[in-house]
Amino acid sequence: MATHQEHVESAISDPTRHYARPMDVVHDAELAPGEKRRILESWKKDAELLSTAQAENMSGGERPQLQEASLALEALEKETRALDTDTGLERLSDRG
Repeated sequence: MATHQEHVESAISDPTRHYARPMDVVHDAELAPGEKRRILESWKKDAELLSTAQAENMSGGERPQLQEASLALEALEKETRALDTDTGLERLSDRG
């Protein structure tokens, strides 16, 4: 049985092995916001590379999901901001 950290590292390495869609990462209650962000950023990077490969006719038929990954990252950011506001925390990235 994999530990939580092993699951997270595996999901970062290959998000599509663990999740059907990027929004599934956002809705995973077992993950902390930072873990979700790392997984989604990896997914977005993979999708960008796949989109480039498809543009150069080097695709293996996979769907890049670039827009879905970008939208999931935006949704996570909104969710994280809402949680920060609710708890009165100030995010470091929001400071000048």
